[in-house]
Amino acid sequence: MRAFKLYFKVMRGSLATILTYIGIFVVIANFVINAQLPSKEADLKIAEPKITVFDADESPVSKAFTAYLTEHAEIVELEDTEIAINDALFDGETYYVIRIPQDFGKQMLDPERNDAELNAQGSIYVHLSIVSAQLVERYNQTFQVYKQAFGGSIPAEQLENTLDLIRTDLQAEVSTRAFLSGETYKITLLGTSFNNTFYILIALLTSVIGSTLIAMENQSVKNRDLVSGIPERQRTFGIFLATLLFSVVLWVFLIVFMYTQLGFDLLTDTRSLWLIGVSFVHMVAVLAVANFFITLMRNKGALNFFSTVFSLAVSFTSGVFVPLELIQAPVQKVVSFMPTVWAVKANNAIVHMPEQAPDYSFVWQAMGIMTLMAVAFLCLTLVLRKSRQRSFA
Repeated sequence: MRAFKLYFKVMRGSLATILTYIGIFVVIANFVINAQLPSKEADLKIAEPKITVFDADESPVSKAFTAYLTEHAEIVELEDTEIAINDALFDGETYYVIRIPQDFGKQMLDPERNDAELNAQGSIYVHLSIVSAQLVERYNQTFQVYKQAFGGSIPAEQLENTLDLIRTDLQAEVSTRAFLSGETYKITLLGTSFNNTFYILIALLTSVIGSTLIAMENQSVKNRDLVSGIPERQRTFGIFLATLLFSVVLWVFLIVFMYTQLGFDLLTDTRSLWLIGVSFVHMVAVLAVANFFITLMRNKGALNFFSTVFSLAVSFTSGVFVPLELIQAPVQKVVSFMPTVWAVKANNAIVHMPEQAPDYSFVWQAMGIMTLMAVAFLCLTLVLRKSRQRSFA
């Protein structure tokens, strides 16, 4: 097809941009992966969990719970401000922040409840946050076992002694540490690497495809194609097919590079295949979004500015460069209209998916939302191109 071939001829002018972005990604990704990859000699990564506790209850139960955490983790004192907590979580000063609300003790002792409300916030060190959460869950499970032994309600006169017995039982267990196998850590690193590719895809698809489409949408070029007997519908189809082929080739290159660094043996892990599926759907959705915004613009300078600002803004607000836990809720609501935040959430869910009875319902939901976004933006692009065609007719 003439438009299909012409597209790649025009794209040659963007070869320097493509190589620059890919080169930067390869250098940075290679450095980050090799720096964090577990060594062959040591397949275990061991670290003590660091936990911060704010106790607003100050009941015997909450004090016993805090004492238990002190025995099994390093307690980090922090100033009780949002900035101080977020900075500590990001810098690794603490891995888990627990807020014990008022009436925590009453809720734990309530015969009708099996747990109590806790406000917890994890850090970017996901595996250590999980270990900290497991500490909390282990205490709650043991507490409920003792409560059931008393018929669902611990007598007030037996409470102090029962709390001591719970701590004794938990002390007898093996001290909790984060034992993360090399393969599991690779999956975590793979998920982070997939997230990082989102920025490269957004930046390259908007800049390269944009500059190429603007050149091809030049009225003299369009008129020449139409005079040559190429219907507008066939021309549009050829352009869309060319952009899809370029996107797929770029996506495949990024995927192959990551597995070259981390090992193709990860493909045997089901979570790895899910990461690939989410990445592909995200690529298609980003392509549709890019085509829509590119169709709105006709100036190459404006497009270059938009490409830089758009790719960085989406990446910083969607969890690519900054953990979602540190992004304010209103910002997350705004960027939820873009596919990247759903892809990052899906990847995080996949990486943390338990091996026992995994539930991929949210991942399916995220992929469905991204697919709907792709269809919606594709339809908007076709309508916009049709209206442009009529205006020039």
